[in-house]
Amino acid sequence: GINAEYGIRGRHELISYYQDCAKRARNGGLFVADQFTPETLAARKSAIYTRQNPTGTRYGTECPEERDYYPYWHPSPWKDAAILVSDSSRCDHYKTESQNVKGKN
Repeated sequence: GINAEYGIRGRHELISYYQDCAKRARNGGLFVADQFTPETLAARKSAIYTRQNPTGTRYGTECPEERDYYPYWHPSPWKDAAILVSDSSRCDHYKTESQNVKGKN
């Protein structure tokens, strides 16, 4: 149950959240730099593989693609409390793409 999943460590994401992420197809339109060869890119189709995490190493129960790419394209249980930017010209983009104001399908 939910209490067993949270345990005593205060996790924010349930294990089922990570499992859904691992089953979800990667967003193929995201920039992957030179982290993947055509062969590995074809084999790593899950949202757990990103350019910052090309081997899909698991850190807790967060979804790596959601962590590494904001605003995330898939529905998320999170609400934005603050978005810190070094380039204020991006603020309008983040304001309109936040799930606080725009639903994701």
